Amino acid sequence: MNQFDNKLYRILAVDDELTVLGLYEQILSPPTAMNDSSSKQTKMADKTLMGELAFDVTCCNQGDQAVEAVKLSLKEGSPFAVAFLDLHMPPGPDGHWTAEQIQKLDPGINVILVTGYYDTPLGIAPVKSELTDQQLYLQKPFHRQEIIQFATALSTKWQAERELRKLHSEMESLIEERTEELLQANRQLKIEVENRRTAQKALHMSEMNFRNMIRNNADGILIFDKNSIVQFMNPAAENIFGMRAEQLVGQTFDHLVVPGKPIELDLISGDGKSVTAEMRVMNTEWEGEPAYLASLRDITERKLMQLELQNNLDDLKQAVNGTIKAIALTVEIRDPYTSGHQHRVAHLARAIAGEIELSGDQAEGVYTAAAIHDIGKISLPAEILSKPVKLTDIEIQMIQAHSQVGYDILKGIDFPWPIARIVLQHHERMDGSGYPNGLVGEEILLEARILGVADVVETMASHRPYRPSMGIDKALEEVSQNKTVLYDPRVVDACLRLFTDKGFEFPSL
Repeated sequence: MNQFDNKLYRILAVDDELTVLGLYEQILSPPTAMNDSSSKQTKMADKTLMGELAFDVTCCNQGDQAVEAVKLSLKEGSPFAVAFLDLHMPPGPDGHWTAEQIQKLDPGINVILVTGYYDTPLGIAPVKSELTDQQLYLQKPFHRQEIIQFATALSTKWQAERELRKLHSEMESLIEERTEELLQANRQLKIEVENRRTAQKALHMSEMNFRNMIRNNADGILIFDKNSIVQFMNPAAENIFGMRAEQLVGQTFDHLVVPGKPIELDLISGDGKSVTAEMRVMNTEWEGEPAYLASLRDITERKLMQLELQNNLDDLKQAVNGTIKAIALTVEIRDPYTSGHQHRVAHLARAIAGEIELSGDQAEGVYTAAAIHDIGKISLPAEILSKPVKLTDIEIQMIQAHSQVGYDILKGIDFPWPIARIVLQHHERMDGSGYPNGLVGEEILLEARILGVADVVETMASHRPYRPSMGIDKALEEVSQNKTVLYDPRVVDACLRLFTDKGFEFPSL
């Protein structure tokens, strides 16, 4: 069992001052009484009993040494979760260079840039870094608890992201597998339809060729007069009906006849076997008199295949819906105070979509996006989600990143709707004051505008750790007063009608 399986998270500490490196080891990996190879296991067990994470600290005093340490960790399959980098480490490269190099090697690593200079913009990642959502600043001198909190929160985030990437990969594989099955079945149906068209063209041959052709046709052929008396029956039709031609010729054909329109017949053949046949009827002549030609094909096997195809499609929809529910529950399990939030928002969003007369398919897309709109919060530490007091600026920035994280998770999945973009934009506002991109008015997807209103109403009407429920009246007052400024007026009016005129209520879990 390796360190990752045991939740012994690896921490990289880089500083040109040996005393600072000693502090990292003393804070995150205090020495044990044991000197043998089992000391790390003992340390991890002790911390687990205390409710803390256990860390394995690797120290380097220069940036290039840190880069080599990351290369070695990846080669050994035991990557670092968090790196504390000093910004200034003469005579070698600085912390910015080191951060850029190690994040090129391992994009999943979380970086805290540590500086003793008071003019450093805390909480803002350097402009030249492409992974700003995974870099934070920390001012020296730091406090022991700051180091522990950073290491714990970011290690937990690192763990959650790895597990989520695995879940994402498994979901994509399932969708690709089922999609290929459906495409293969569709190709088979297209081949059958094409064969059917070829057979129908042959019916336009001359009368002599016509007689010879229908007698040997693979499809069953019946010819009956204007009074529905059967005049001819070919061998294929004998097989379908399970009787000889002389038993049916001269008898009344007692099934509905609609020229030009295919119909299905459920037959009990002469030998007692159930048969489903597709019949197409066309006007023709027989021995100089107006007549009907009925072409029958045994589609019993095709009906069974269509039933199996539909069952597979239903199973695929159920599997995808189950996966979406599982993703949604992943966030809510980590944040019990908002349990059911996404479920209730999804029901309101779908109702609003119906009220403004979006198509059923478009409304289903709104519902699906709403059901997982907070998936990005899986990257946040649980203690931030349930914090009962005002959040710090850094914590607010981390929470606001959840819509971008949600987009990054979902963008590679081939949904029938723009789910990833809806999730990305659900905190954008009509006047451009929203996030993450400050979109304005029609730049925001209509589905995202619907989700934004539903999210605000449900959030204000529900209890949160930092405040009691404000009530549905307050929530409706908020969206009504900010109609046009923050929220789409058409969406707000539809929401108000649902609650005031149509008695909409949030579903109970």
